[in-house]
This record gives sequence, C-alpha cells and structure tokens, in this order.
Amino acid sequence: MSDYPERLLFDSPSIRIGAFRCPVGHRLFEDSGPIQNYVFVFPRSSVSIEHEQGPPFVANPNVVTFYNRGQVFRRRAIDPDGDRCEWFAIPGEVARDAVREFDDEVDSNPYRPFRLARGWSDPSTYLMQRRLILQLESGAAVDPLYVEEQVIRVFHCVLRSAYGRGTRSWLRRDVLHHVEAILSARLDQRLLLADLATAAGVSAFHLCRAFRRQTGVSLHQYRRRLRLLAALEPVCDARRRLVDVALDAGFSSHSHFTSAFHSEFGWSPSKLRKG
Repeated sequence: MSDYPERLLFDSPSIRIGAFRCPVGHRLFEDSGPIQNYVFVFPRSSVSIEHEQGPPFVANPNVVTFYNRGQVFRRRAIDPDGDRCEWFAIPGEVARDAVREFDDEVDSNPYRPFRLARGWSDPSTYLMQRRLILQLESGAAVDPLYVEEQVIRVFHCVLRSAYGRGTRSWLRRDVLHHVEAILSARLDQRLLLADLATAAGVSAFHLCRAFRRQTGVSLHQYRRRLRLLAALEPVCDARRRLVDVALDAGFSSHSHFTSAFHSEFGWSPSKLRKG
C-alpha cells in the first residue's frame, strides 16, 4: 500500500522497530486498526489517544504509550502535523517477563501485560531511543544484537518510570558461564538475542538485564571487547593491513573498527601501531 504511513526500520525474531508518520487528513489517522504486536511508542508530536473502554489521554514527547496486541484505539488531532512517532514491538513473553518485575499481577491476564496506557519519558531515555533511531535511519551497518539489547534497555527504563524501581535480577552461575562461552566461541558469527536466550534457557529480557548487572557491560559490549582485545596483536603487526585486521575482527568497516578501538583503548589503531 503506497500511502501507508509506516516504515519498518529494524526486524528480527525478537524486536521490530518502525516509524509512523500520519497526517491529520490521512484515511488511517483516526483509526488505523487493531495493534498487531505488543508495542511501546515514543511520540514525536502531540495527539489525543482513546483506548477502547478507556478515557482519552494526551500522547506527546513527555510520555511513552503502551499497547497490547489486538488493542483498538482512536486518535484525535492536537498537533497540525498529525501523529509522528517511533514504535518498538516485542514478543508477548518478553513483555510479560519485563512487566512482571514491576507488576506481580501481570500473569492474571497474560494477553494484556500492559495495564497502563502510558508512562512518563525522562530526557535520558528519550535521547537513548532517538540515537538508536538515527543510527538505523543512517543506513550504516548496525549489529542486530546491539539493537535488540538497546531496545530491551529502553523498555526497562520506561517501565521503571511507569511502575517504580522493580526488583534485582541475577543469572545463575552456570547460565552466565554458558552465555560467556557462546560469546567467546562465536566472535565472528551473527548473534541474535533470541538465539542466546534460547541457548541459555532464560527469557530475552532477563538475560539482558541480569548479564549487564553481573558483568557491568551489555552482551554486545562484552563481545565487542573480546574482538578488540583479540585484535591488539595483529594491530601491532606492521605487516598486516589495518583494514584486514578490522574485517577479520568482525567489524563492518575500517572506520567502525577505529571508532570502537579508540573508544575502548583511548588510541586509534594507527597511532598505537606507530607508538
């Protein structure tokens, strides 16, 4: 449908991200049909939202809105630009597992994990998701594991803001060991969050939260650091071209490798080689 006001920015087995741009006069502005996924949304304009059997509320950049799969709602115009937003879709089990940290009654209605229609968006969380959207819109190669983890991180932030601080999360020692072994053995392979969670026997949300809590870094950062540490020796070998070192280390380009290397070590690969 050529005039459909939605654009998909990212798609994986665990996470979908899209941009919605619907002017007031568009045929889908007032009613775009039932929600197809479990979704949280960052509005970029102001619009009035009325969920089925619920009071209307204002959605604007100060809030994050929540939608259960199959939910019916209507829009009413506030901003003359219509509805402009970015949406993040997650599987039902991820939504339930995440909300369970804040709401003990989530399993009483497993198909409607979001009992709240909206929560407040703080500036740091809003900036975090905007930076991710800009990365995806730039067309640059982005590690899908990084994207998935960032979405889980943003999701936890908006839930914490909406519900409260929640409880502490930990991985069993054997599970942590298993995940670290996978990350270590598959440095040059494309990994997705769903693959790691399935292999570990835990939910994707729990894996992201607990791994970061126990190691101090995300899954993506952990693997990137391993790649960079492994690249130190060939970087110092003047016989190796740095672009070949970058590609062998699993980076999409020399510039991507240089940026990550400098971020980790405070030196660019070329300066370290000269030094």
